[in-house]
Amino acid sequence: MLCNHHKPIEIGTVGRRKFRGKTKHVGVDFVDIKENRHSMMTLLKDKMEYIKWLDDNNQNEKCC
Repeated sequence: MLCNHHKPIEIGTVGRRKFRGKTKHVGVDFVDIKENRHSMMTLLKDKMEYIKWLDDNNQNEKCC
């Protein structure tokens, strides 16, 4: 996850909300998403239910 910044992503949360956008900052326990409305959203790891990569080519890339 650390090498996948600026990639299209969808994250579902424990509260059944979905957030779509591009990853901006990725930390050990959080992800900052820049949404299509140009707003920033910080999601904590313990509140994430799933991560869906919206770019199919992203899964085949090698990290660092």
